[in-house]
Amino acid sequence: MRFYFQLSGPSPVSFTLSPSNHAEVPVNKLIGVLAGFLVISSAIADQNDFRCLKSIGLKSPLKLQFVIQTDKDDSGYVIYRGGSGPISIKRLEEKELTRVPGGRPSEFETQWREITSDGTGGTYVFVSQGALIDDFRYIRKDGKIFRFEEDPDASTDKGCEWATK
Repeated sequence: MRFYFQLSGPSPVSFTLSPSNHAEVPVNKLIGVLAGFLVISSAIADQNDFRCLKSIGLKSPLKLQFVIQTDKDDSGYVIYRGGSGPISIKRLEEKELTRVPGGRPSEFETQWREITSDGTGGTYVFVSQGALIDDFRYIRKDGKIFRFEEDPDASTDKGCEWATK
């Protein structure tokens, strides 16, 4: 019995093997396709999830790159434009705010704490629904709040354009 494959479903790596009347694909080509998917998947997994953000309402806007490590999703770092280097962050809490019907992503609020040697680190709080960030703010240790919005024009394949130079 010979097997044929057909790509199906919403994911580019989703496929089914089944006997059919479609064109024959030799097993060695199928193995090559699967190996290619594995290489691409592992390359994507090595990348960190980052967002480029800019402050709202300040005369001289702050810009930051917020990075969540994909291999350890409870830690990451923040890089400020003009800053001295990355500031480590640790996820404190994540709570579901709104469950959305119809299979759409729920809305979550996530809190992250800066890890600093002198203990002066503040807290980042953001509300997101899927890939969309609805609200992002930084709460300094003294209580001052800085609001941010996404800066899609600053985003490159490797990070925020000002952070990769």
